[in-house]
Amino acid sequence: MRFIITSLLILVSFTLLNAKDIDIDEDALKKMIGRMLIIGFENEKIDKDSKIVKQIQKYDLGGVILFDHFYDDRNKTKNIRSSTQLKELTSKLKFFSKRELIISIDQEGGKVARLKPALGFPKIPSAKTVSTFIPAHAKTIYEKQANMLKQNGINCDFAPVVDLAVNPKNKVIVGLERSYASSSDKVTKYAKIFINSLKKENIISVLKHFPGHGSSLEDSHKGFVDISKTWTKKELEPYRNLINTNDVDMIMTAHVFNSQLDEKYPATLSYNVNTKLLRNKMHYHGVIISDDLQMKAISEHFSLKETVTLAINSGVDILLFANQLAKQDVNTLIDTIYYQVKSGAIPLTRIIESNNRIENLHTKNSIINKPIDFTDNRIAMTKMYIKQHYGLSPKDITIKPKIIVLHWTAVMDFKDSFMRLKQDQLYSDRADIASAGALNVSSHFLVARDGTIYQLMPDNWMARHVIGLNYSSIGIENIGGEGNKKEDLTQAQVQANIKLVKYLKAKYPNITYLIGHLEYTKMDKDSLWLEKDVGYRTKKADPGKKFMKQVRQSVKDLGLKKP
Repeated sequence: MRFIITSLLILVSFTLLNAKDIDIDEDALKKMIGRMLIIGFENEKIDKDSKIVKQIQKYDLGGVILFDHFYDDRNKTKNIRSSTQLKELTSKLKFFSKRELIISIDQEGGKVARLKPALGFPKIPSAKTVSTFIPAHAKTIYEKQANMLKQNGINCDFAPVVDLAVNPKNKVIVGLERSYASSSDKVTKYAKIFINSLKKENIISVLKHFPGHGSSLEDSHKGFVDISKTWTKKELEPYRNLINTNDVDMIMTAHVFNSQLDEKYPATLSYNVNTKLLRNKMHYHGVIISDDLQMKAISEHFSLKETVTLAINSGVDILLFANQLAKQDVNTLIDTIYYQVKSGAIPLTRIIESNNRIENLHTKNSIINKPIDFTDNRIAMTKMYIKQHYGLSPKDITIKPKIIVLHWTAVMDFKDSFMRLKQDQLYSDRADIASAGALNVSSHFLVARDGTIYQLMPDNWMARHVIGLNYSSIGIENIGGEGNKKEDLTQAQVQANIKLVKYLKAKYPNITYLIGHLEYTKMDKDSLWLEKDVGYRTKKADPGKKFMKQVRQSVKDLGLKKP
């Protein structure tokens, strides 16, 4: 190919770049566009000759959305008949897809549930009902739902709803009991329980409907919805709360018009809403997905070309065409976007940005939580270490990441490596650093030989993994480095570290440095170096010069500094 995807990613810094200025390979660009689409289809069974399978394979489609029945015939099965059938369908979707595939569903609980008791699935109460339960009971309910989704092959749930129940006459949110409450604090609390339950099963959650649908009087499925006189900034609070605590995977836009925010376009098509407000003012760096673009609030007022152009240029990363309210040919859809990119109407950088965000989302969703012991004692020991070595007396052990440090374990067995990080106290064989304190070494992430990424602790808590820089660095350990000398880390680990570095840089934009542990002493003159003991240094070789060169080469577009 004259212009492959990996080359495109390097061009993200050129903000005015257009496809018409470059000789772009058509197939590569169309696959990048395909990654930005989630499509509905009509089969409850598929094989290699199914239309959706061919579309997934031809365009690297980003995902699919599943429904229990057709919108205009509720007695006719669309994608979901039973758990047995659904498991087979989702298994085949994953099998036929060459890349990570989002398999999504609307499963809020209550009246918005595609997995219904009538089909043999457990009954999940509505958000309004759940909000009357104590948090422990809500957690039990949502963990049950998350496990149900996981067992049936669903990896993305278009939920929770974080709209505030501020308008009792609202039919589509309040009337259907889809909102937890009118209080933003209460909505945040229960939404967080929902999100954490999904996260535990590696299922993507989606906050909806930004910038707020709870004050509306009309239903955007049926036509134009104007919230200009009913909406208040209070409706942004659940989003802001969850963004600030890094709990958001995706945010879904609403097809509501609000002249307070944009005098011309509804939220889904609004640069003012999606970029100026959500990204620039509220500092959201993740994936934005549209609500179904076939809803009449959009389809009755904008052509397909106008819709996709405005949505992508506004900052939307994934376009949802559910094919419930209308039928949209995928070839036509991708061709429409392709020619808009080629003409310059959609900047190429918008396609690149969205692909980067989607890739980071998949990285985040692939990380397996495997926590080490972080007892009150370990937290107290960490605070003591901070005071002893850095002269600080923090209230907690949170950090502001500025550095990513790559390591190897020098222990070839995964279980042994994990166990050495797990306990509070330093192992007795670490005489080289024992004099600096009994706090055990740790790391935020541990990468297995096959490239599987495990998260061991919150990535904004301090871990003891690099002298002088712990208070501003995220550590990534890799299983390998036999004898603490051999450069034997695998290509799977190289790729995993590349993905993880990109994900962490997107999550923490203020990260400035990428270093190998072998390079840490070169930073002892940097302002981030806090070690008070001038004699506390150790010589390191990890994770190897070759490994660092490979990772750096693949993330050079991020602009991360060397020591």
